[in-house]
Amino acid sequence: LGLIGENGSGKSTLSSIISGMQKAESVEMNFKGETWNPATMIESLEKGIGMIVQDSGTIPGITVAENIFLGELDEFKIFKTKKGKRFGFIDSRKMNKKANEILDEIGEVTVRGNMMTGNLDFQTRKLIEIAKIYRKNPDVLVVDETTTALSLHGRGILYGLIRKYKKENKSVIFISHDIDEMMAVCDTLYVLRDGKYI
Repeated sequence: LGLIGENGSGKSTLSSIISGMQKAESVEMNFKGETWNPATMIESLEKGIGMIVQDSGTIPGITVAENIFLGELDEFKIFKTKKGKRFGFIDSRKMNKKANEILDEIGEVTVRGNMMTGNLDFQTRKLIEIAKIYRKNPDVLVVDETTTALSLHGRGILYGLIRKYKKENKSVIFISHDIDEMMAVCDTLYVLRDGKYI
């Protein structure tokens, strides 16, 4: 589903409400037959809707792997006991290996899990976001003006993910100002005007 409209028409606001980035003020949403009101983007992703945001969605001061598994580092914790005290640390090697596998799956083989995110350019950091969403395999993928920040290689990765979703009978909400891109990628287009579609 392509979502298009002038600046200020409500595209990003709608997508941010759907994905748990901000709260709805006067609307009720339903997803899979239940009321949909996620408190955070992490909760939204866990329950089946993931969003690749228009702005930067990564933290520069941590590694690529830490960004991909942000908020879910428990699976990589190793606990030890020393002098009666229990402590834990992150198995970075295991986490980096898993991050590399995910990056390889989406077709990004130059970025590795142990790299510092802050050393990468903006379009490369967008690929980290795509990997993070891909890993959770949500039922609905929201793409908010992401392609403008991507190289040809990055767009190819994203389009491949969209084709995969279509083949699996999942949903993509694709927001863009590029009408040619919308026509090439989307099956249906909605035009938003003043928060309503026409």
